[in-house]
Amino acid sequence: MTRITAAELAPRIDLAVTAVEGVRESYSARPVVARAFEHMADVEGSLAAVDDVEGARAITVCIGVSSEVDGALVATAVAAAARGAGGGDDIPSTVRVRVARLVAPPT
Repeated sequence: MTRITAAELAPRIDLAVTAVEGVRESYSARPVVARAFEHMADVEGSLAAVDDVEGARAITVCIGVSSEVDGALVATAVAAAARGAGGGDDIPSTVRVRVARLVAPPT
């Protein structure tokens, strides 16, 4: 199987995360320098941070959930969705999900 690169995987993760029930918002987990460069170059980047580290992947996703849902359950579902976004890519991965509790009602 052809290995999916980090640049190809990140947008797939973005889509998978937005499909998880309970996720109200998704935020950039990428370094501010990368986001600033993309802004200056007028390029749209992914929200998920995917780094290849010594034969494994480190994936970070930032989400916002409402106060009415169990943030831990949503984070678990998001981690599973992020791992599944690889489409069978069997590279070991660590997924970190940062959860923000949103207190404002949805608009």
